[in-house]
Amino acid sequence: MNRSIQITFAVVVALLLCCVLTPAQSFYASPSRAERVEKPLASFGVLSDVHVVSDWQPAHLNGALKFANALRDLRTYHPDFIVVNGDLTTNGSPEDLSLAREIANDHAGCPLYPTMGNHDYYHSWDNPSWSDARAQAQFLRTFSLPNLYYDKWVHGAHLIFLSSEQYFRQQKERGEAAWLSNQQLHWFANTLRSAPAAPTFVFLHQPLDGTVGKSDPDVSAVQSVELLDLASHYPHIVWFSGHSHIDAEAPSEAVVKRGVHFYGLGSVYEPIELTADPTPGSEKRGEGLYLHPHPERSESRFVELYPDRIVIKTRLHHLATWSDQVETIPLR
Repeated sequence: MNRSIQITFAVVVALLLCCVLTPAQSFYASPSRAERVEKPLASFGVLSDVHVVSDWQPAHLNGALKFANALRDLRTYHPDFIVVNGDLTTNGSPEDLSLAREIANDHAGCPLYPTMGNHDYYHSWDNPSWSDARAQAQFLRTFSLPNLYYDKWVHGAHLIFLSSEQYFRQQKERGEAAWLSNQQLHWFANTLRSAPAAPTFVFLHQPLDGTVGKSDPDVSAVQSVELLDLASHYPHIVWFSGHSHIDAEAPSEAVVKRGVHFYGLGSVYEPIELTADPTPGSEKRGEGLYLHPHPERSESRFVELYPDRIVIKTRLHHLATWSDQVETIPLR
């Protein structure tokens, strides 16, 4: 076969291949739909009220098992990090905290950033020699934290972690509310003021008064007025709280107040429905108001940060699926 025939044959074969191959099969195919899906700049899970207990008793197993299940469930979506916004444990003992850390190490697959909840101070009820200071030291040591309140930057997202600084000393007067020192308030103000403009996510276990999940008079932060005033001066702040366990899908758990977007986190361990119906197992809280626990449920939030928006999803871990509830916050 001479060279001209070889060239002609090659051209014919190429034309036939172009006709036979589908676009997805050709060497120069356009990207598949999966490849064209927009990827977030950052994504992370936000959990709360895990309530791990180290005692190997049936009544205490759900906290540990549900925590492990939630972390494995979120790991499928490759988050950059996980936040656990307080009440990692029920009693706050060194053994409880150690188990919570062990579960995180085994199942998270990414960094985990915690805040302290009121239950993480509870070991004082069992151990007279325990104290708020010892509870804090144990928490910091277990999770290798530099301080009780701290901030981080991840892929353009500013993360601010706040924690209640007293429990047992304030409990008779403040109940289960969060108490923050003036030093922490000043640090929060300076951190907001000195940071460049960016999407900012704030985490505090107890909600601010009059925002989300306020089912008791003693659940909010004592310094709610000061904290809201500080946050309201800055755009694009998203504030997450837990503590009340109110179902994350409830309408009350996504509100905007003075420009700040507030979201309740439900509970990994046991979400609660706030209802006017005295259903079996419900607990009366005020006139015509009942709290109904859902021990079979387990839920958290999942955040995706894009250049022009923040997307907040609700993950139903007990079903391994997404809620229909999706919140979008524009950034432009």
